[in-house]
Amino acid sequence: MRDRSIDVGRGLLVIMMVYGHVMQFFGDSQIFPLVGTMIDVINLTVFPTFVFYFGATAVLAYLKKPYLQALPGMARTALRAYAVFCLSGIGYRVLRENKVFAVGTVRRVMQLTDVPGWSEFLISFALYGLLLIVGYAVFDWLSRKPLMCLFVSVLCVCSCLVVPYRQIPTHLALLIGGRDFSYFPIVQYIPYFLGGMLWAQGDRRTRRGLVLVSVVMSLGGIAYWHFWGFPNRFPPTWGWILLPGALVSAVVLLSRALNSLAGNGIGKIADALCGVLGHFGGASLYYLLTSNLVLFTLAGKGAAPAMARKSVLPWTLPIQSPQGAACWTALLLLALWFVARLGGRGKGR
Repeated sequence: MRDRSIDVGRGLLVIMMVYGHVMQFFGDSQIFPLVGTMIDVINLTVFPTFVFYFGATAVLAYLKKPYLQALPGMARTALRAYAVFCLSGIGYRVLRENKVFAVGTVRRVMQLTDVPGWSEFLISFALYGLLLIVGYAVFDWLSRKPLMCLFVSVLCVCSCLVVPYRQIPTHLALLIGGRDFSYFPIVQYIPYFLGGMLWAQGDRRTRRGLVLVSVVMSLGGIAYWHFWGFPNRFPPTWGWILLPGALVSAVVLLSRALNSLAGNGIGKIADALCGVLGHFGGASLYYLLTSNLVLFTLAGKGAAPAMARKSVLPWTLPIQSPQGAACWTALLLLALWFVARLGGRGKGR
């Protein structure tokens, strides 16, 4: 069973993440203050929503099957995310930081003793896949217990208060957070994973309840922001975990609305837009990996595109600005789409 709105939503997230990465590598928030604000919004939105969709996909693709029948698919998902993390992580060290492409560099990334920048989120999805394999029966039970999911979510958010981040070794930090790398700890983000499971399994009443809970979460995050300042991302404070709640719901509801418009045949624009977003969402790992490698190379070589006022778009806009970054993001995704077509991947999933 496949929900096309998930691919549409993930397509939105792919575009947002690539755009955010372009601004992080080349944007200048001192000249263009909007850059910093947009990066914060993207950082708040993208990873929790990806986790939400991962939870929804777990129900639709795996938890509706017997364990042994679902196991190969779960294992492929985890291994695929791990492989993409390794490629992206090694690429960051070699292409962005210009380190030697040596056995030690490769081994440290593969053994997860080195968690390179702009790749950390990928290993989290591999670990969510592994967690699903190990805890299949528990997650199957939780997917039908909204109140128990809420209880577990509260415990996971509270873990932000008690985890001694400075004392956590690297491998354990992948699960609960630490300070030696920029981790996306899977325990603290589990509320979004469980939310996705409930969304996929639940009825309309359950989904309305989830939207309400997400708004309450964001209000809690805003309260944190008001009293203690903008919440910390690495390692995450409880304010950071709560703040994206309403943003996640907004992306999910928007993707469902777009998919409904396309499904009802109301206008060719909605059909075309959902087709494009669905393609990016269905091939999300491909676009996240290849865009990373391109950006690592450009940043590592100091080869950011230069503005030329008498030229044509996108060279007429500085890549340091939100508008210029948007133009170059579109061009990058178009180029990667063309490469995918040449390789046969763009014909469909």
